[in-house]
Amino acid sequence: MKIFYALTGFAMLTAFIIPAQAEEAEDVPEAIGGVVRYVELKPSFVTNFGVSDSGRLRYIKADVTVRVSNKDAEYATRYHLPALRNSLVMLLSRQDESTVSSSSGRETIKVEALQELREILEREEGEGHIDDVMFTNFVVQR
Repeated sequence: MKIFYALTGFAMLTAFIIPAQAEEAEDVPEAIGGVVRYVELKPSFVTNFGVSDSGRLRYIKADVTVRVSNKDAEYATRYHLPALRNSLVMLLSRQDESTVSSSSGRETIKVEALQELREILEREEGEGHIDDVMFTNFVVQR
């Protein structure tokens, strides 16, 4: 009989806790016009960007995530992922040593990436959709 009461008490406890946790999961930060969503542009970007003084190729490896503010923007970003990835590969490959080596240079790359990605989505979807570009990993091999 004690087991029955213990199980009944556990069931009643979980009945109150689970809905409370579900409500908390819906408390996602709001952006202008909707919920903030992050879209990882997987896999990582790996490209060469020049030749060192010794004649070896230099490489960049970057993980990129974009921030969008609604479900339509997320779908558009995922749908046009090949064009977005191509643009980012081309942008990264035309950089020079001084740009990728400084934080101000990487910030410049970020601004250029945001502009290029917005232009692609503007051309394809009629709206820029992307609010921000973030490099979650940025490694340079010299």
